[in-house]
Amino acid sequence: MMPVSLEETSTDAEEMDSEMAMESPIRQKQKYTIHFPGAVKRSAYRFDGQGNFFNKDWDLSEGQGGEFCWYHVELPRSNQKLAVGAQYLIDVLCPPLKLHDILSLVTSGPFCGNVDGALVFRVNSPGPTVSKFTQRLAARISENTVITVSLGKVPRLGFSPTGQSLLSEIPSVEGPPSHRLYGEKDEESSKQAPESNGIVIREHVLEFLLTMNHSEEADNPVPTRVSNLLVHIVDTHVDHLQDIVTKLEIELDSIELELDKDIG
Repeated sequence: MMPVSLEETSTDAEEMDSEMAMESPIRQKQKYTIHFPGAVKRSAYRFDGQGNFFNKDWDLSEGQGGEFCWYHVELPRSNQKLAVGAQYLIDVLCPPLKLHDILSLVTSGPFCGNVDGALVFRVNSPGPTVSKFTQRLAARISENTVITVSLGKVPRLGFSPTGQSLLSEIPSVEGPPSHRLYGEKDEESSKQAPESNGIVIREHVLEFLLTMNHSEEADNPVPTRVSNLLVHIVDTHVDHLQDIVTKLEIELDSIELELDKDIG
C-alpha cells in the first residue's frame, strides 16, 4: 500500500469541500444581480412620536429613541406569479430582510406569527392579481419599524397635521342657488368656499361622506406610537374593502333599475 502524505489528504479534502460548495445552493452565497427598477412603488416615513412625520430615504433603517419608521411597498396589479412578487420584494427589502421574511410577506393564505423576532401578519383574498376585487396586505412589525406590502394602491394611507382635516372643521350649509335654475350644475361646486361661520360643505361632499363613511382625502391623524400606526394601516385597508363593496352595491342597484325599466 502506497503511503498517503498529510499534504495530499488536506488537498483532497479542500477540493471536496470546494465541489460540495459549488453543488449546494444553500452553502454558496450568491450575489443578487437581478433588479427591477420602477417595478414597485415605495413610500417611507419617519415619525418623531410627538405627532409629526417626515418623508425619508428608503434605507430601511430602524427608528431611534422615541422615533419609528414605516416602509410601504405597493406591488403592481399584473398577471404575475408569486415568485415574481417575491423577486420584487427581495430587490427592495434585502438586505436587511432575510429569505424567510420575504416568504412570510408574499406567500398566499392568511398568517399571523413571530418571524425572526418580529410580528408578521398576512391577509389575502383569493382571485387573480389583476382583479380589483383581489386584496392582499402583509405587515412586519418590529419595535421601531413597520414594513407593509399591498397589492395595488390602498387609498388614504397618508396623513395630515391635526386640525387640517375636513372632518375636524366646523361645517356650514350652502345657501339656495337663487341665481341659477334648478338642475343646473354650479361650475364651482367642487370647491369649498370658506365663510365666517365655517367651511361650506357641498351636497355632493355630504353624499360621499354619508355613503363611504370617511373623508375622500388622506387626512388621517399622525400616529404617535407603532400601535397607532398599525391600527391606521388595518383601519384604512378595511375602509378600502368597504368602499369596494359599497361601489359594487351601487353598480348592482343601477343595473337592477335599468333592467326594471327595460321590463316595464
